[in-house]
Amino acid sequence: MPPFEKNRLVVGSRKSRLALWQSEHVIELLQRAWPDVVLEIRTYTTEGDANVLTALPEIGGKGVFTTQLEEALAAEEIDLAVHSLKDLPVDIGRELMIGAISSRIDPRDCLVARDARTIATLPRGAVVGTSSLRRQGQLLARRPDLAVKPIRGNVDTRVRKVLDGEYDAALLAAAGVTRLGLAAHVTEWIPADAILPAPGQGALAVQCRSRDQETLLRLAAIDEPGARAAVEAEREFLQHLGGGCSAPIAAYARFERGRLCMTGLVASPDGRRVVRVEDEAENGSALARRLAARALDEGAQSILTEFRGRKSATAPAGHDGGLEGRRVVVTRAREEAELLCERLAALGATPICAPAIRIEPVDDLRPLDDAIASIASFDWIVFTSTDAVEIFCQRWTHMGKTSAEFRGIKLAAVGPVTARALAAWGAQPGFVPDEFAGNALAEGLAIVPGHRVLLPRAEIARHETVEILERRGATVVVLPIYRTVAAEIDATVIEDIRRGVDAVLFTSGSTVQHFMNIMRQHDPGFVFPAHARILCIGPVTADAARDAGLRVDSVAEVHTTEGLVDSLVGVFAKGAVAHGE
Repeated sequence: MPPFEKNRLVVGSRKSRLALWQSEHVIELLQRAWPDVVLEIRTYTTEGDANVLTALPEIGGKGVFTTQLEEALAAEEIDLAVHSLKDLPVDIGRELMIGAISSRIDPRDCLVARDARTIATLPRGAVVGTSSLRRQGQLLARRPDLAVKPIRGNVDTRVRKVLDGEYDAALLAAAGVTRLGLAAHVTEWIPADAILPAPGQGALAVQCRSRDQETLLRLAAIDEPGARAAVEAEREFLQHLGGGCSAPIAAYARFERGRLCMTGLVASPDGRRVVRVEDEAENGSALARRLAARALDEGAQSILTEFRGRKSATAPAGHDGGLEGRRVVVTRAREEAELLCERLAALGATPICAPAIRIEPVDDLRPLDDAIASIASFDWIVFTSTDAVEIFCQRWTHMGKTSAEFRGIKLAAVGPVTARALAAWGAQPGFVPDEFAGNALAEGLAIVPGHRVLLPRAEIARHETVEILERRGATVVVLPIYRTVAAEIDATVIEDIRRGVDAVLFTSGSTVQHFMNIMRQHDPGFVFPAHARILCIGPVTADAARDAGLRVDSVAEVHTTEGLVDSLVGVFAKGAVAHGE
């Protein structure tokens, strides 16, 4: 057994009876695997718990049952958090991760009804409670004569509302009913081919900090690889459709004859349109992409566009919207693309994740290790990308250094995203320029002649930052620690792009170069449709796009991904006015 520095873990949980059951179940599994560890529960009230009067699809935002727990994790108030996986957003950022998927039991839905009714025997006009548009659409597809009414509250509260006559029936997740010992009230266990479950339904997710290696090692003992493979495919199907927890999207994956079989579904909330796709493969990621592309081809696109428009129209003040139905290609590296795709989906767009590049460390990181060993000899460490932060900080911890040892070292970040990446490692930058560009960073840095500046960065990068610092009298040690190489874009994604897109986002010259090379390898005559907007994060990227023969429609005023999204919204807002949309 490896040595551990801490033998006490704090588990974050919601306060509901089901959430506490799930947390106590995970604690039992952990104590069985690690008898020496002391675990305690700390409870939190989430937005979904506090707002019990509003239907879930209308609350808006993501993670209504998880955000407060995730914030507690990031603040190190707790060491791990237990969630129903179906409640956890697909994108959870880079600071946190799912350390274990455990205890997936019955993924089906079930019916609790008065008079022992089933879906088939409910009388016309019967009132069925559910706040899930996924359940509502599938139910009305089978029984359009029923009346669906939102129902909120914990599992036992919803069961009681049926028994008290407030509803004729309610649709619930079978796993929650079973875990709370309420199975005696179930009048029908609904097969998946009748109502397909939500992605991840029935599984527990144990979330922790990505950098907490001790907790990750402990959680590995309770992780179930088969369940993880299945639910990850389901969640990737959801992600490729640009859906969140409230979207009318269902998926169920299971192993049959050694292969992963998955069924996916998109249903309009009124039940009039249902797109169902099914296939099998050995690779869950490829299967998810293929099924998502097929679903879009078969009509899911129009259903989701309508859903996002409805969501935007009924959202509370301050809710983001404005890109409803727009197909937007994201070309940056996959790890960074996921956050951007989630943001676009929240605005109503359908993001098409097509990473044209991937980031990999250079073969020999010994010069970086040497620089870290002599870090006190530098007056500033300058970071111009989140990739440089990640690789530098990984080596920092690899060499046995802690976040506390960043104190006293002057750090500079090119912009707020890079600054947040440093903060995630416990390092606070002392300087971030007002204009988020390398030149502005070099010109604004508080240096005097003779200062030594360490610049960890990509193998191939612009020279202006170094030249400005050297003109100001600094000695700059340029340390290439990663390279940008061409990625492989899945063939189904390429075909999806060729069907037509509304916008393409480029975040670097390398994304432009590699993306266009990949597309033209598959189709030498490839061009974007005339209506497609080309947007670039900054002027250097825009120059690369023009060199590639592209028309640049907009350059972000603020050279960040947030600025790029703002630019995208502005482009389509102007286009809507100009075209009378």
